[in-house]
Amino acid sequence: MTKKILCLLISFAAFIGLMTVGQAIFKPADLEKVYVLNDGWNARYNGREFTDIKLSDLRDLIGTSTRKGDVIMLSRYVSSLKYHTAPTLIFESKFSAWRVSYNGNIIASSHFDDILKGNFIGCENNYISLPATDTSALIGIELTVAEDGAYNYFMPVIYGSYKDVVLYIVYNNLFIVICSVFLIIFGMLFFLISMGFRSTLIEINVQIFSSLLYITLGIWFLTQFKMLNLFLDTYGHQTELEYISLFLTVPFMYLVIGCTQKSIKNKLFLTFSIPGSIIALLPIALHAFNVIHMNEYLLIFQIDAIIMCLFMIVTLIKNIIEKNIAPSQTIQLAGQTILAASFIFNVFFYYLELAGLSEQIMLSKQAVPMGAMCMAFATLINYYVYISETFARKKETESLAHLAYADGLTNIPNRSRYEKYINDLNESGEDYCIISIDLNGLKTVNDNQGHLMGDKYLKEFSKVLDDCFRGKGFIARIGGDEFVAVLSGIYITHADELISSLNDKLNSLNEKDPSIHRSAASGYAYKHEAVASGWNAAYLLADERMYKNKRH
Repeated sequence: MTKKILCLLISFAAFIGLMTVGQAIFKPADLEKVYVLNDGWNARYNGREFTDIKLSDLRDLIGTSTRKGDVIMLSRYVSSLKYHTAPTLIFESKFSAWRVSYNGNIIASSHFDDILKGNFIGCENNYISLPATDTSALIGIELTVAEDGAYNYFMPVIYGSYKDVVLYIVYNNLFIVICSVFLIIFGMLFFLISMGFRSTLIEINVQIFSSLLYITLGIWFLTQFKMLNLFLDTYGHQTELEYISLFLTVPFMYLVIGCTQKSIKNKLFLTFSIPGSIIALLPIALHAFNVIHMNEYLLIFQIDAIIMCLFMIVTLIKNIIEKNIAPSQTIQLAGQTILAASFIFNVFFYYLELAGLSEQIMLSKQAVPMGAMCMAFATLINYYVYISETFARKKETESLAHLAYADGLTNIPNRSRYEKYINDLNESGEDYCIISIDLNGLKTVNDNQGHLMGDKYLKEFSKVLDDCFRGKGFIARIGGDEFVAVLSGIYITHADELISSLNDKLNSLNEKDPSIHRSAASGYAYKHEAVASGWNAAYLLADERMYKNKRH
């Protein structure tokens, strides 16, 4: 098992390596035609003027995060776009209405009606088509903030040909895109596979909830990095999908933890999981009824999520020390713990940016997707180990059952198995035929030719008996030279035919190997023939008829 787990870990490392190489190989050739405009901007913020600044420095100049109702005016000259195909400007707006002007003329605007109505406005990457002119032009961007704390950091504006700027956005977020698509597809496939096994493997619920968690995480990553709209039209609800998928991670994580440790009914687990899940799900409901906007609930959710992460980490350490869980479950919890740690890491840098101390570094943004990938591979390992252990236990159970119910010499069912079978059949009320079979001359063979030859006689007879009755009736060895067969259903009237076939096969075997004379006496009786109730009366009648045949 250790070698196979090592192979999965190597596969994970190879996956990360391939993504890194792929990012270098698939780098668009025309990225130098994409212009990233960070410096040279003039800005006006609530009447204050700033000239020739970098957008990345604007937060420091403002001195605080933006507030609801703030107006930010940005302007800058850009060079000629004559040689660009479908010139396009991309800028990020956060919880804001916006206008874009070109040489003083407004060419695009959005969400001002939403501000008047008090509707929720999300975060977007806005793609604005620009005229292709021979000379430089003045670009103006006006932002009217609709939520407190909307802009903690101002992203550079990008422009160039439409195709080039889209490739630029995808290339810069290639790791996120690959991780997200992998998690969504992996989650869907794993969900279907797990549902297929659920009827036979009850404990597979942990894999089902893990699958739903991966799908949710994949959607969150795409929406958080404003990439989902490149694949799917969200009709302006990308940010709402971002927060919904983010908030759903907490209840899904609790479900995975509960199923992993079988602690769904544990009081301590319920004390954390029920309030934690309610806190995560409540803002979704309140947002749907327009009571609050989901982003206003982010701090409370983050505290709730950190509590869940700490609970998970402490639980993992406690279980490892006390050895309360199986190795496969330890692997699953370790993957979840890595994801939890990456979330805490991400939140730490998020609040550094919120405080204006530093921009949230790309490493912190990629930490959670990386943690999710670690958990996905941990789930694969857990799934493999769990399935292997389950089938090993099943095989062991079947082996023990076989040892309990099989005759040690002939490997056909023994008396215990026969009695269980005939009792079950008798309780069903179905009619049946019992055939009593007794080997002829076994004692003579044992006395004159030795017990090894007697064992050979028993084994060969059992094989012939099994060949004749397989698929048609039940057979068993119930004593030294005593055998029994039971017929029911469509074969209940085939006793004479099967006994004749048995005798023919024994005669053929005698001709091939005359060292032993093989023959058997038999007699049969039906349940309905027996005067007394119960299967033993039918067996005694069959046995009586067998002895008449034996004397004959």
